[in-house]
Amino acid sequence: MTTRREFIKTAAVIAGGTALAGCRSGVRLSETAPLASGAKSRVISVAAEDMLVETRYNPAAVGRAFAAGMKELTGEKTEAAAWASLFSPDDVVGIKINCLGAPRVSSSVESIQAVAAGLRSAGVKENAIIVWDRLDREFQRTGLTLNKGPVGMRVRGTSTQGESILPWVEGYDRDAFLSLEDGTLKKFRELVRGDFLQTASYRRIFNSVTWLWMLSRMGDPRAVAFEPEMRRLYTAYDDREGIKKIAEAVAGKFEGVTIPDEDKSCFSRIVSRDITKLVNIAVLKHNEDSGVTWAAKNIALGVTTNKVRFHIDYCAKAIPAVLAHPCLRDKMVLHIGEAAKISTVSVAGTHLATDNRIFFSRDPVAMDRLGLDILEAKRAAQGLESIRPIATHVASCAAAGLGTDDLSRIDLRELRV
Repeated sequence: MTTRREFIKTAAVIAGGTALAGCRSGVRLSETAPLASGAKSRVISVAAEDMLVETRYNPAAVGRAFAAGMKELTGEKTEAAAWASLFSPDDVVGIKINCLGAPRVSSSVESIQAVAAGLRSAGVKENAIIVWDRLDREFQRTGLTLNKGPVGMRVRGTSTQGESILPWVEGYDRDAFLSLEDGTLKKFRELVRGDFLQTASYRRIFNSVTWLWMLSRMGDPRAVAFEPEMRRLYTAYDDREGIKKIAEAVAGKFEGVTIPDEDKSCFSRIVSRDITKLVNIAVLKHNEDSGVTWAAKNIALGVTTNKVRFHIDYCAKAIPAVLAHPCLRDKMVLHIGEAAKISTVSVAGTHLATDNRIFFSRDPVAMDRLGLDILEAKRAAQGLESIRPIATHVASCAAAGLGTDDLSRIDLRELRV
């Protein structure tokens, strides 16, 4: 376990990291280059009237949706050939799911089982399939049983420790990281020299002081005193004065303190070392800090540490940087977008809208662009305001060459089974 002394020092910190081969290297934000523009991105929507039975996914309908969706996505004549066109017997495949909101709304067991069956049909070995999310404890209400052994499909969290505030915890790769100064003490000092505290929004102020929460977790007694109020303010989105008061109180209080690795967000060892390909099963949800959560955010904030700070600009900078990292860029093979149950308000599962569709694509940006329209319509029907102005990470991912958000370049094929 890392000690407070190892984290909190008054000596200067050398930013960045030693560049190693492959994905085990630190990538600074400026190093992520846009990908080349391509042809139209294919997105398959498969609807079934019986997709839900009461509030649960219907295994039979899910099976029909996967068979039709995978064939249409790949152009293959059989479902087995569709899976074999994307995966081989030599692959170790990670299935990234979303456990938050379980049991009301999370990646369904039915879709997970359909993906696992497809992978097996392509010759992927049972123990070479890893179903995972952030934490072991998040699986408790999902209907899945943890399995970290050498037999059977593996089901596990990256870690047993919370990773949202710290640069590194067990289960993450110190040599595979993204370097980003947002939310660091160093950046905060720069911001408060101007009129930041007078003009910035609640969200920008809160996410500019995530370093304070980090110091508290590391045991700094001055920072610990602020943690109860920071916890309250984490979801008190309208209390700008509350977070401004904290920011003003800590400005200048930590002079001489540096936090080693505070700019780093390390990647899950599952993506950096264990898997060769990635399947993403995402749930369509609203989020106060990014507008829409679906394909891109389910991966970007599910595989990294030190990420509360990503929301300072509604994730417009961080999500494309994470997805462009070598650990992920060439491993993302398939995105499954569940939309039969949609979480329309930020606290996952408290407000639901229903649909009857599952989406399939190889382009997370195109899927998210369509998901944004769906979520907007569902929220409007419930009398909720538009979230389009804050869903800026979708366009940012497109600008980085990670996919398209241009509807004229999205080949949407709508099926019914």
